[in-house]
Amino acid sequence: MQIYKVAKVVLPIALDKDFDYSIPSDLEVRKGDRVLVNFGGSRRVAIVVDLKKESVIKHLKPLIEVLDSCLTCENIEFARKLSKLYPYAMGEFLFMMMPPSLKRVSRSLLKQPAYETSRQISRRVSNIFIKRDSFPQRYSIWKEKVKEKLKQGSVLICFPQLTYLKEAKKIIDKDFAGGVRLVYSQQSQKELFINWQQTRNNALILGTRVALFYYPGDLNLIVVEEENSPYYFQEEKPFYHLLDVVGLLSKMKEIDVILSADYPALSTYKLIEEKKTSLNSLKLKEGRPQIKVVDISGVRQRVITPIFQELLRKNIRDGRRIVVIWNRKGFGSYLSCLGCGHILKCERCSGLLQVSLKEDNAGLCPYCAKKTVVPKICNKCNSGYIKTFGLGIERIEVILKRIFPEVKIGKWQEGAADAQVILATSKILSSLYCGYNFDVGFLLDADSFFSRPDYEATFNAFIYVKQLSLFLKEALYVFTRNANHYLFENLCGNWQDFYGYELGLRRELRLPPFGNIIKIILRDKNENKLLKKSQALYNRLKNKKLEVYGPLAEVPFKLRGNFRYSLIIKGKKGYYLRKLLKEEIKNLRRTHVKLAVIIR
Repeated sequence: MQIYKVAKVVLPIALDKDFDYSIPSDLEVRKGDRVLVNFGGSRRVAIVVDLKKESVIKHLKPLIEVLDSCLTCENIEFARKLSKLYPYAMGEFLFMMMPPSLKRVSRSLLKQPAYETSRQISRRVSNIFIKRDSFPQRYSIWKEKVKEKLKQGSVLICFPQLTYLKEAKKIIDKDFAGGVRLVYSQQSQKELFINWQQTRNNALILGTRVALFYYPGDLNLIVVEEENSPYYFQEEKPFYHLLDVVGLLSKMKEIDVILSADYPALSTYKLIEEKKTSLNSLKLKEGRPQIKVVDISGVRQRVITPIFQELLRKNIRDGRRIVVIWNRKGFGSYLSCLGCGHILKCERCSGLLQVSLKEDNAGLCPYCAKKTVVPKICNKCNSGYIKTFGLGIERIEVILKRIFPEVKIGKWQEGAADAQVILATSKILSSLYCGYNFDVGFLLDADSFFSRPDYEATFNAFIYVKQLSLFLKEALYVFTRNANHYLFENLCGNWQDFYGYELGLRRELRLPPFGNIIKIILRDKNENKLLKKSQALYNRLKNKKLEVYGPLAEVPFKLRGNFRYSLIIKGKKGYYLRKLLKEEIKNLRRTHVKLAVIIR
């Protein structure tokens, strides 16, 4: 029997190294144990990641106590792989795999220790993308696979948002009554710990992206619902993309993955083209909602155009239920002085204050939601009057009620279920079931996508318009002053034609998924200090012969009291870029500058 005298442990710190501690003769220690150590003069929780017969360090501190066995060798291997993929220490990822209550110095709360699962015989991993218009349709396809896999172990189903998860649970409960467990970060520590314990084996787990780090040892199927959602990317420390983590875990455990959505992410479609992921899709049916592009380039610069009024009047007369989409909340877009032109902004952010008919004499920040009392006379010139400019959804409601006084018009956010015309923002898509049954839709601000400085703007616009059309029985009218844009040329045809064209453009420009884009967002309360740090980082990256752009002022430039600059790095060798990024983040962690990272 092998006798080990030294335990290598990690802590949840940015330092990417382990520490040696001697094992007292009365302690039985194994890999994955949660132990108590003296670190930096205080008692800290650590995880044992390896056992050795001896250490090169002469005088070692002893382990104080073994608290419990909460992790396994497989968890350690997974954390080690994650630390190579992302610029964070293995210890940080390991502590993400434990519920918060186990991160504190506390005696064992576990009913049973974590156990190692035997590796399956090497098998080919099955990756499939299921394309259907709604969650119930997609669920009807993969639920039998879930039932089959539950006979052999656990299944994890990931959802992009908590509201989506809870709506989906109502459907899943009908087939798995009493057998569903929820895991998400907004749970109380006690609730999360109980659910974590109950999902250690043979469990059906529904969760948001954090649930993947709490996976059980016998996991044998992962389902990612609405896999094209931007909510699967975690920008803050430690940043990660759920699909990357799913791919890593499925290869390590050799388990199947089901991706499920109305339309695939472009990276997923590339895998479909390369035959690495199979596609389960239906041919387009006759009578699907039509998408009609309305060219208003020859009309005066206004939103409520004569052609929109005529189409709306015709559909109202025909008794159709209508939804009008406009993505600006409140009554106006901004407040300005008529005398000096001063524009009112939020004190914490550089966001323009918006006004709402509901908030008397108060301006609302669109970013931090802080309310600010709006003066009647400008504080800058002490003479000009403050007036609302721009067009918010409340003003559109007022205008339409004046044009169509006999028609009941209401807003979706206020639950106006009995109105014939409903006004809504794009948040109508965040609900699995919107609770309405629309015949016709009018999208008034499609061109707002093209003003965004993002190479993914057109692709995101395509997904957005297609998803909106799924709410409708008959037609979606899309108003644009850029009718010749390639988006509108491909919008009404086969979705795969658009994906093929977009992939061709990305390949030519070496953009993801044919290259890598890394965006580093730095923020600090001191603008001058932040600019110097950003410029220094730019110079270091440029000296390494990287294609780098910046520093660029983020939009909004100031957010919740912090100024923000970003750098964009473009390259083809993803591993090399990630390695350099890991080195730079280590340097930045020694400063007070905070950062977020987006990898595409």
